[in-house]
Amino acid sequence: MMAVAAITLTSCLGKTSTPGQGDPQAEAPNEVSELTKALESQLNSGNGEGFFGLVTNIQEKAIGFVKDNPEKAKEYLGTAQKFLKDNSAKIGELLGKISNTEIAERAQDFIKSVSEQPVDQLLGVMGVVGGAQEAVGEQVDSVKNAVGEKIGEVTGAVDEVKGAVDQKVNDVKNVIDQAEDVKDAIGNVLGN
Repeated sequence: MMAVAAITLTSCLGKTSTPGQGDPQAEAPNEVSELTKALESQLNSGNGEGFFGLVTNIQEKAIGFVKDNPEKAKEYLGTAQKFLKDNSAKIGELLGKISNTEIAERAQDFIKSVSEQPVDQLLGVMGVVGGAQEAVGEQVDSVKNAVGEKIGEVTGAVDEVKGAVDQKVNDVKNVIDQAEDVKDAIGNVLGN
């Protein structure tokens, strides 16, 4: 059961955009006290994708709380879970109205996994997934920094080569100027 929840959460977290996430109504509140009102409002809107987006945002917000305030994360997610369980029939109807079958199925699976898992287990999975996302982000930053350093080194080397080439060009110009001076001097000697 934990593996299914982890796979479901990971697949949902891996998506860069969930329908409804851009909607102002889908924005998850920061306070537990406002959570039920936000869920009710989105449920009553008749927008299944927006409701899915809100639940996804709530889950992401809970992940953020896990690290800094685990008790708030537990209360936050517990409140959302209670709402999802208490309104499961109406939520099922709403999600059934989503026109894109793939999104509808993903929404139903995700909301079912969030509402059925014990909060502590779900937060543990979220913490692991959130930690993995953070580790990946750190690795990406590390690679970007290493690439940036190498680009800086290559740019420095190119600048050095360019400076050396410019110096050689100037040296050749000086030799040509000296040759012109010698030619003029020989012309003057021969001309006299």
